[in-house]
Amino acid sequence: MIKLLIFIVVIAIPTKVFSEQTWQIVTENYPPYFSENLPDNGWLYEITQSALKTQGINSEAEFTTWDRALKLLEKKRKTAILGAFYSLKRNEVFYYSRPLVVAHSGIFKRKESAINFDGTVKSLTPYSIGTEDNAFVSQEFTRNTELAITSTKSLPTSLYLLQQGRIDLVAGTKEVGKYWLEHNNEVDLDKNKIEYLLPDLASHKLYLVVSKSNYRAKEYLQKFNRGIDIIIENGSIAEIMKKHNFSNQKTAEYINFLKEN
Repeated sequence: MIKLLIFIVVIAIPTKVFSEQTWQIVTENYPPYFSENLPDNGWLYEITQSALKTQGINSEAEFTTWDRALKLLEKKRKTAILGAFYSLKRNEVFYYSRPLVVAHSGIFKRKESAINFDGTVKSLTPYSIGTEDNAFVSQEFTRNTELAITSTKSLPTSLYLLQQGRIDLVAGTKEVGKYWLEHNNEVDLDKNKIEYLLPDLASHKLYLVVSKSNYRAKEYLQKFNRGIDIIIENGSIAEIMKKHNFSNQKTAEYINFLKEN
């Protein structure tokens, strides 16, 4: 009888471990996509969480600096990073999920300023430009050694320096910059003084990434991608986006994007 009880306990352990499997997801605050200050950590995190749940996987998020997030994943102290751009260098160490969303990089200026911007990085060389430390704008932007760059701790800080006239321009993610102009929690920003210039310098797909040093990396991403398909089909994505105040049109466009990618 005792042996039978021990056998039952032993065979039950793997099932319990699987049902309680938890991914440790690390990233930086990147509103409006995901942030510890947004409801449910933001709409894109909630979609990620929902996709994993279809696979019997729970998830927990840690928001930190981008450099620290990369180091934590490389050292296998976290399961995945949410919101990574693709680059050849990162592709050497990470496996990528399907694309989750597209963000756009470009230039912000003071509305009162006359800036001669023709959509090329070369046209930016006469100006002083603020960027968040280690932010990726575009390959051409990174390679241009003639640009006068001022690095700051965050995009809101760069926008504040711009507003104060201490720099001419800010280079950063359009959607994130516009969010901070509407929700200026970190510094005192006036959305009526700053505008975004078209055209964009670049567009970037955001991914969930797992370290190639994790022997289960491909399996993890297969499960996650399968989970995205499931929540498209069962309507969960539409419910999440409605909760986060997306219009029916924007929701339909996003679901089509996921299906096409």
